[in-house]
Amino acid sequence: MWSVRMRAELEGKHVSGAERLVKEEKDIRKTLQELIRRPKVYDKMVLTVEKVQVYRVINKALPIYSYDFKSPEEAHSFAVMKLKEEGIPEEIGRLGIELLKKGPNPKGGNMRGAVLLDVETGQRLEPDMERGIRTVRVDWEDRSKIREELKRRGIKKHYLNRLMDALAIATKNIHCGVIAELCWSDDPDYTTGYVAGKNIGYVRIKPMKYEGIPVGGRVYFIKNTDIQTLIECLERKVFLIKRL
Repeated sequence: MWSVRMRAELEGKHVSGAERLVKEEKDIRKTLQELIRRPKVYDKMVLTVEKVQVYRVINKALPIYSYDFKSPEEAHSFAVMKLKEEGIPEEIGRLGIELLKKGPNPKGGNMRGAVLLDVETGQRLEPDMERGIRTVRVDWEDRSKIREELKRRGIKKHYLNRLMDALAIATKNIHCGVIAELCWSDDPDYTTGYVAGKNIGYVRIKPMKYEGIPVGGRVYFIKNTDIQTLIECLERKVFLIKRL
């Protein structure tokens, strides 16, 4: 098996990233061609192809729920409420919202990876606050099968790859020990975001921002214990997800 990854930058800032786990070497070229079409605008792209020796299987993804609201403000209040159901204090949930609204990179704008936020203190715990922590090396055992099932559930074609990628990441995050996740895209044209957790599932929420805003990211709510083991799981361990 091979891990095929793409990340793109514009003027030194992260704009896009994606990954596939490919079972056959002959499919690498086709996968690369798919991934290089993902970013809309960029001036630097890095492609990585890496042999996978060991992987683990997650039998079932987080269950999917969807909610629409009239404004980002209403959506944010709902997101904080769902995070509270997962045990995240309201003030910590709102802190996560504010980080993504202003751009989580201390130098301004977006990060390549996610914020690690202490659920007790609100302290940021990622070793590099400009880079963040990247959840990689995760995919579906059979992407075609999952895509068709999501179509049957009424997911529009335009959203399929986004949903499949985000759901896979969220599922791996919770499996690795993240308590809950908050996310919305930095794509200015894509306003759907989500919160996720073991008890609440994967909760799609729209709109998490107004159209035209190029700021977003991920916040992982965690406990300040054994952080290196968590980071190792998120960034290094390989997972395939069997089914929805």
